Amino acid sequence: MGKVRVSTGIEIYYERTGSGPTLLLIMGTGLDHSCWNAQLEAYRDEFDCIAFDNRGTGKTSVSGESLTTGSMADDAAALLEALGVSRAHISGLSLGSCIAQELAIRRPDLVETLQLHGTWASAHGYAARKFRAQIQLLESLDLRAFYEINVLWFITPRWMEQHPDRVARQIDTIVAAAPPVEVLKQQYLADLNHDTLDRLDQIQVPTLVTVGSFDVALPPMYSREVAAGISLAELVVFDDGGHLHNIEQPDEFNQVTLEFLRTHAVGDLR
Repeated sequence: MGKVRVSTGIEIYYERTGSGPTLLLIMGTGLDHSCWNAQLEAYRDEFDCIAFDNRGTGKTSVSGESLTTGSMADDAAALLEALGVSRAHISGLSLGSCIAQELAIRRPDLVETLQLHGTWASAHGYAARKFRAQIQLLESLDLRAFYEINVLWFITPRWMEQHPDRVARQIDTIVAAAPPVEVLKQQYLADLNHDTLDRLDQIQVPTLVTVGSFDVALPPMYSREVAAGISLAELVVFDDGGHLHNIEQPDEFNQVTLEFLRTHAVGDLR
């Protein structure tokens, strides 16, 4: 674990564990690397795992530049280069999945395979209204009040009922690691403005798209649209899963993703 200054001008905090082919894990809006903990435990015996905090989140520094999924993809590419990784498997959730799309399009030389979890290619219709609503809430609420509402989009009712203490701790963790409000708003604007719909065909690596059937943040229609646009994509829908299905259903998520990685991992990609 540590920080590294990258060519895009920021210091990125990352944690690296395990051995084998390199796997880069990119988390979603306002969330830090710890949301991958259940995956790191499962992956590290077979993969060199790098989980990091996006610009302005957690322990990664921030700049005054406006954020886009493209600029954050440049950060991810710069991190791989700073760590001496020439090619990696890439996995992203939510905003992280959009960053991963841009990385695969901008820097195909760095990408061996792609995983896109709870993803979208264009925030049209429902998704656009949701992102605008979240930005409006950020403008009128403090962070804790915002996340008390925001959690309703990414945790399912059943999991919330079964694990009230874990939900409360998760909110505490998210609030502690969240970017400043202005940076978080920029991340939501990046969500809103992300658009790769006409460029998905440029992604020419094996791609796994997953989504929870109960994802009310980005319903399955958006993941289906992404999977349809990538020629080498396969889609897996987790029954009763929410937006953070990697946290709610870690055993099933890890099994599916490890099977995909094992199928396509050949040798040491570092």
